[in-house]
Amino acid sequence: MPSVLALRSRLVVSFAAVAALPILGAAQESSNDRPQANWELSNKFTTQALQRVIYSTTLAPRWIGKTDSMWYNWRNAAGAGFTLVYPPTKTKRPLFDHFKLAAALATAHRKPYEPNALPFSTLNFTKDHKAIRFTVDSTRYEWNLVTEQIHNMGRPMRGDSLPPDEERTEGVGGGRGGGGGGGGGRAGGAGANQDFRNFSPDSTAFVFAMNHNLYVVEVGKADTVKITSDGVRNYSFGFRDTATVQQQDNDDDDDDQQGGRQGGARNRDPRVRANVTWSPDSRAFFIQRNDSRRVRELYLVNVLAEPRPALSSYTYAMPGEENVSQQEIWTYRRGEPTAKQLNVKKWRDQRLFYTHWTTGSSKLRLARRDRPQRQMELVEFDLASGASKTLITETVVNANLEAQTPRYVKTGGDMIWWSERAGWGHYYLYDHNGAYKRPLTSGPWRADQIAQIDTVGGAVYISGVGRENGENPYYRHLYRVNADGSGFTLVDAGDFNHAPTISPTRKYIVDNFSRVNAPTRSVVRDATGAVVLDLEATDVAALKELGWRPPEPFVVKAADGVTEIYGNMWKPFDFDSTKKYPIIAHVYPGPQTEQVNTTFNAGGVQQQLAQLGFIVIQIGNRGGSPLRSNAYQNFSYYNLRDYALADKKAGIEQLAARHSFIDINRVGIYGHSGGGFLTAAALMLPPYNDFFKVGVSSAGNHDNNIYNQNWSEQYHGLRAENAADSARARRTIGGRGPSTATSADTGYADDSLRYTIKVPTNVELAPNLKGKLLLVHGDMDNNVHPGNTIRLVNALIKANKRFDFMLLPGKAHGFADYQPYFNRMLMEYFAEHLLGDNYRRSAEIR
Repeated sequence: MPSVLALRSRLVVSFAAVAALPILGAAQESSNDRPQANWELSNKFTTQALQRVIYSTTLAPRWIGKTDSMWYNWRNAAGAGFTLVYPPTKTKRPLFDHFKLAAALATAHRKPYEPNALPFSTLNFTKDHKAIRFTVDSTRYEWNLVTEQIHNMGRPMRGDSLPPDEERTEGVGGGRGGGGGGGGGRAGGAGANQDFRNFSPDSTAFVFAMNHNLYVVEVGKADTVKITSDGVRNYSFGFRDTATVQQQDNDDDDDDQQGGRQGGARNRDPRVRANVTWSPDSRAFFIQRNDSRRVRELYLVNVLAEPRPALSSYTYAMPGEENVSQQEIWTYRRGEPTAKQLNVKKWRDQRLFYTHWTTGSSKLRLARRDRPQRQMELVEFDLASGASKTLITETVVNANLEAQTPRYVKTGGDMIWWSERAGWGHYYLYDHNGAYKRPLTSGPWRADQIAQIDTVGGAVYISGVGRENGENPYYRHLYRVNADGSGFTLVDAGDFNHAPTISPTRKYIVDNFSRVNAPTRSVVRDATGAVVLDLEATDVAALKELGWRPPEPFVVKAADGVTEIYGNMWKPFDFDSTKKYPIIAHVYPGPQTEQVNTTFNAGGVQQQLAQLGFIVIQIGNRGGSPLRSNAYQNFSYYNLRDYALADKKAGIEQLAARHSFIDINRVGIYGHSGGGFLTAAALMLPPYNDFFKVGVSSAGNHDNNIYNQNWSEQYHGLRAENAADSARARRTIGGRGPSTATSADTGYADDSLRYTIKVPTNVELAPNLKGKLLLVHGDMDNNVHPGNTIRLVNALIKANKRFDFMLLPGKAHGFADYQPYFNRMLMEYFAEHLLGDNYRRSAEIR
């Protein structure tokens, strides 16, 4: 006899595959009458299938030392090779003779290699630029560029250690300028083989952490001085759990016996690199320390652990909770016996950012922001007296404040500060002591990255979006402006998304540019923006032979009928304009990013899904991205659930009116994480639950009241109340107790206030479910806890709703090696419920 639960919920739950659900009228249809998903075409464009026809899609220049010479590795239909470029003479040639190196390496390593498929993709130059060094398997080799001889150097050095005669790679990572300091690994230890010593700039002392405390060693002296003594778990300066490392090594024994792990055992040294930042004069350092001892723990059970399931716990603050992580700054001056805590107290539960030295070691600067993230200030502290001075303040209402690291035109010189005070992100110039001078950028566009500062020439290279008329407002460009605000110039003209890397001399720029429908090209520009040398273009010839076509960008209006919303459309490669196709939206609502592609990508799930016989789109929404105006992003404030759906629906309706091949009566939606919660909301929130018919929701944060405290409070918003109101002061949120500290006078600036939050949830919408919904989550997700989805499952059962649910054992927020399985499940789900093509009649997945 069926159980009462089965009769009431008709829930289909599977841990290996999703059970088939009946399709209305399917029994009356013959196999010839049903539309067929084109699996043959779709399978030609899987990630694995495309590996043989997709080559390099971006060029990563590596500048050689501080020169204008650079090298890169590039792969096309002819194979992979290393190229040397010297822009001043427009020289571009092979970095070395690939045939000779392959032959020499084969002899030295006793293994044959093809010259167009060498077994390494990165290398370092020696400082005399006469040789290169690279690692194959666990052996370091040197190739002399003059004599063309190879030398076996033995095992490579550990972690980030660099031999003193090697150049450190310059310019990797898009050319963004970095801040100063000597930071290292965070508490808990960094890379297993990272050098534990964090040296002062003059190399006369180093710091390390061990068993949660800090130690200082003066080079040349035998003493190791312990400068803190109160470090413990969750209030740590750094540690390595050597017992866990030992267990991991034991677990790997079988792999080692079969030729598994390379590079030997994990590091069991209890000393780890402390995340200290030394002063420029090497006399002092600071370190940020987080106190999470009062933060409550969250739990996961690793059901796959051997020999028995294992409990995993971690501290995790949730929105509105009283006990959240507290941030501290500690400083140490060489010669003193102990480190000292700096009094940076201003607001309860404040966050600290961008702590930095400016000149010397007597003063320290940092930004601090209140818990509601609506007040922020840049403060300077005199370390000797403890006195502080506020240099810059920022305040907003019913929005959140973003921040960036302050930058300086030169050491001790004017300061560049980023703000959205005018409604758009821009840079402003202050003198060194915080007196306002002038804006460096302005207008209805967003400047949001300082790529480089020319301290000699007084020029600032700034990256931004939305300035160039007639272009997609998400396309990024590089601009040059003088520090006095004059000479504002576009450096990389062209209707593309640009990714520049500036040379160490700032005379040349490597520009990778593309669109979703235009493969990447890479060129060298001079400082004026003129192209001086063409480098590479992504090879798509083999793709085109398969019938591949790029997605089509589109623009529609938001539900307000005014705001422009941008998106991309994938069609089947056997597209027939006389047919009607279901449309499926791949969504991520933001607010920190919209995830609508702007650069070239020849693969992707959207493309593969379209080949089954769908129109697949990405589409933005108000409240989705910080790259537009501040008002655009903050459309979601106090509404962190429903804000995106009206624009998605309006955009799809406009596309259907524009294109007769779109079937507006067969609309699907899917997304991961934030896209997962929006997908479920779309099938449960009226009137959207009548519009969207099928949804696949993976790893969704369906209840943002149990998601990350900082994220939910930042983007939904805390509400401030008077703590003196005793009735309100006793209110609780979600049964978890007071939302903030009590109203006792603790000396904080916001003692008279109390903050509350309640984010609308998908759980509340469960009785409204319509259509077909598949929920998927990894049971080891320590980002979006699986409780988010299981709470929704529980509510759907109680509402007597039919749906599908898959729990992926052992998987975190990303599904890793289960991703292909999930992708197939997603495609089959849409094929079944939007095309009536049921491939779940048997257990075998083909």
